[in-house]
Amino acid sequence: MPWEPSIILLAPEDFIVEGLAELLNRAGFNETGREYKRRGKSRLVIVTGEREDPFHGKETLAVALLRGKPRRDWLEKALSGHGRVVLITLDGLDYGLDGVTVLGPEWLAEAFNRYEIEPPKTLLEKFLPERERPEKLKEFVLDGPLVEPVSSQKLVDEAKRVVSYKFSVRPEEIKLEGLKLKFKPVYVVSWSRENESGKAFYDGKKVVLNVDGELKGLAMKVLLEDVATVLATEVEVGEETDPTKPVVEEAVRKGWLDLRVLHSRKAYVPEGAVILFSIGPRTVRVSFDFTVGRVSAEGEPLGEEELVKLARERVRAELGEEPLTLEIVRRGRFTLMRGKARRYLFEIELNSYSGSVRRFQPVLTEEAMLEVVLSKYSDGHVIGVERRPSAVFVDILANGRVLVLKLDQKTGEIVDTRNLGSPEEFLRKTAGEILDVVKDLELKSCQVMDHEVVRAEFEGNGLRAYLAYDGETGEILETALEIGSSVAVELAVRKYRRYSVLFTEEVEKGFTLTLEGDRDVVKVFVSRSGEIQELDRFLKKEVVEEIALSKIREVEPSPSIEGLKLSDHWEVEFTGVKAFGRLTVHRTSGEVLDFDYQYIESVITKAFTEFVKKSYGDTIEVEWIAHNLEEGYAGIKGVGRRGIYFGKYNTLTGELIEHDFVPGSGITSKLKLAQVEGKYAVK
Repeated sequence: MPWEPSIILLAPEDFIVEGLAELLNRAGFNETGREYKRRGKSRLVIVTGEREDPFHGKETLAVALLRGKPRRDWLEKALSGHGRVVLITLDGLDYGLDGVTVLGPEWLAEAFNRYEIEPPKTLLEKFLPERERPEKLKEFVLDGPLVEPVSSQKLVDEAKRVVSYKFSVRPEEIKLEGLKLKFKPVYVVSWSRENESGKAFYDGKKVVLNVDGELKGLAMKVLLEDVATVLATEVEVGEETDPTKPVVEEAVRKGWLDLRVLHSRKAYVPEGAVILFSIGPRTVRVSFDFTVGRVSAEGEPLGEEELVKLARERVRAELGEEPLTLEIVRRGRFTLMRGKARRYLFEIELNSYSGSVRRFQPVLTEEAMLEVVLSKYSDGHVIGVERRPSAVFVDILANGRVLVLKLDQKTGEIVDTRNLGSPEEFLRKTAGEILDVVKDLELKSCQVMDHEVVRAEFEGNGLRAYLAYDGETGEILETALEIGSSVAVELAVRKYRRYSVLFTEEVEKGFTLTLEGDRDVVKVFVSRSGEIQELDRFLKKEVVEEIALSKIREVEPSPSIEGLKLSDHWEVEFTGVKAFGRLTVHRTSGEVLDFDYQYIESVITKAFTEFVKKSYGDTIEVEWIAHNLEEGYAGIKGVGRRGIYFGKYNTLTGELIEHDFVPGSGITSKLKLAQVEGKYAVK
């Protein structure tokens, strides 16, 4: 909490004076003296200091603190002879002073905040909400400040936490019986020499003649703080001594023979505390050692007879029945006992130190519980029972549905019912029409996890199924189906209604089925989970023959199918009186994809003979026909009365595409014959 003018006005005079001395020191001035003056109700304190200025030489400054409103002439006379003066007036002035800087508590509060001079904690407590004083404690006023703050309330709270943790006692069971605080006295001695001043620190063993660093801050705190007030039932203070002698002796050892002690201040260091609490019939002791930061607690547990007596009293009060049996199961910070009354089983756990009941859990026997449940669900089958501290949960299968019943442990009354749905209905959501073909479906096992997730196993003729679903949300979590061959066949026939099954083969992950329809054959795969995948489909052989013959008759009046083979598509080979060839029929649609044919040699012979007779009036004997099947043409040679005839036919269309005649005599004819014959021979 920062300084405020209101805090300045309430602060002890000694504290403000020490603060002014510290401000002088921060400005580089060595304190050379203090003067205390009083006039009526007015009080004036003057703190003077000196410093060496490299440009102006020795410089003197006086800072004065004034309470009250004295006469002007008295104040001017008191401040005269001090050189430059800064006057802090706490109650204001009705007049001005020549050569004096007059400031108020607002400036001083701002200066203390700027230089981090903190208000005394005893003063701050007046501005903070007061905490409730612990019972049995009284106020002790020490004759000096505390080096470190000590809060009795915080000690009591901490000790309660320790007791509560170590002995597992509820805080409200812990009653304060006594608090003893232990302190060690230490001293801060202000001194001055010819050209300097300082502060010494003495802890009863060691003297630090001129404090600095953290120790300097500690010394300032001792000088500035007000006397301390503590709450306890007893205060113990270590041996006290006069600090002047050891400080002077240390100065002599250092050769500071001109050291002069200005004043000294005693303070107290908290060393430890002992707190006594009552917990039930027992008393525990908590000891704090502030020097090493250790806290410990000691206490003795109750005897077994005392604990058993307390347990019996609680059972009678709660159940109205006398315990028939009662045994101690374990001991420790808590003692656990189990027992039986006429209608109940119970557990009772008592704190081994306070005897308070930590937990009392009576429950109806399981037989009594199930009797209540089955009286309401006569056709039900209990599949799970769980006891919890607050209630008993029973999972029951009734009318095909899984129900979770919450029962009061003491009365067996059903206080809540939750419907987790029908396992068979959830199976139907995933299995679909599989269940339509399965006979004698039976729920073989059913479990409920955490009274929420249902796990069920089914078996039927040709089906095994596993299912897990969340009965609260309806979400299906896991499924596993395994069908047999009979179900696989039935599913396939249901999908392909105009087909009959030819073959069934079981493979690693399911079944392969071959089905026959009026026009085609289908091969499908049925997985173990009942999924159907079509693998292949092709037209039947007789259907393909019908399509092929219809197409062949366009070029061959009397075709004969010589070969029929299924590859990527149906491949058909044929012959006839006029032509021969092959065609490709699409395996599923029956579309003719390719049709290749050629006329046969007898047809070509007849056509060429008629051509020669009509064109040349000659009759021939065919000597040879050369047929190039790959190129689709045939060459023919015929010998007649008038000469030799040659022709070339397109065997795909039967068209005569070229012909020649060579007369039958003469050397020229022989030469031409050789040339023409080579032209029509197959190459």
